[in-house]
Amino acid sequence: MPHVLPTGCKAIDNLLGGGIHYGMVTDIYGESGTGKSQLCFTICARTAEYFETQHQVSVVFIDTGGTFRPERITEIAGMAKMNTDILDKILVVRSLSSTDQINSINRLSKINPRLLIIDGVASLFTTDYRGPARHLALMKHLHELSVAAINLRCAVVMTNMVRTAITAGNQVKRPVIMVENPNRSKTQQSDQQRELMGTSVSIYAHMKLMLKSTNLEKSLFKAVLLQPSSKQEAYYTLTTKGVTDLP
Repeated sequence: MPHVLPTGCKAIDNLLGGGIHYGMVTDIYGESGTGKSQLCFTICARTAEYFETQHQVSVVFIDTGGTFRPERITEIAGMAKMNTDILDKILVVRSLSSTDQINSINRLSKINPRLLIIDGVASLFTTDYRGPARHLALMKHLHELSVAAINLRCAVVMTNMVRTAITAGNQVKRPVIMVENPNRSKTQQSDQQRELMGTSVSIYAHMKLMLKSTNLEKSLFKAVLLQPSSKQEAYYTLTTKGVTDLP
């Protein structure tokens, strides 16, 4: 068995050292619309195709925000209609609370998937907890996740949002999630974007990928590897085939 799973985009694979690594946790974060879920769908489809001949579930997709779309999986896989063989390789878990999300990890050993995806890893914890308890609960969950990745030799991908800290002069106002106001004067206020609960997430993420938009009209985006730090960047686009290399 190879030591990595290809993402479906060669530029991102090269940035990650070949693809998503088994036994490691890969954190992918960025603004809304930069293709976080679409990248997950692409990785999901390619992995299900790769293990199509095996008689077991190869992918567990933990959906924390109702984002999973089976029709996108089959579209990315190049199927004209729903292909049950591909979808049978994917177990979708709809988590409605952080407790659901945590319990899903506890059942992984019975499934033994090759790939685990958590789309929106921190969002439910921001709803269910307050203050320091929020970070403690998330860190405990991520610790269990990283242990499962190692013990099961499972490739783990998790996505996360960004928050925006609005600054005015020397004062920093309370960070909020995805606040955008293009009409605000940059001389008066500036936005500093950070990963949601990024300090806690970074402790347990082996690799961290930030997705950014460079030209929305042309559907042009770039990925930056922050952990381990790299000066290289990967450019990609979003198509009906998911996240792909530039033409």
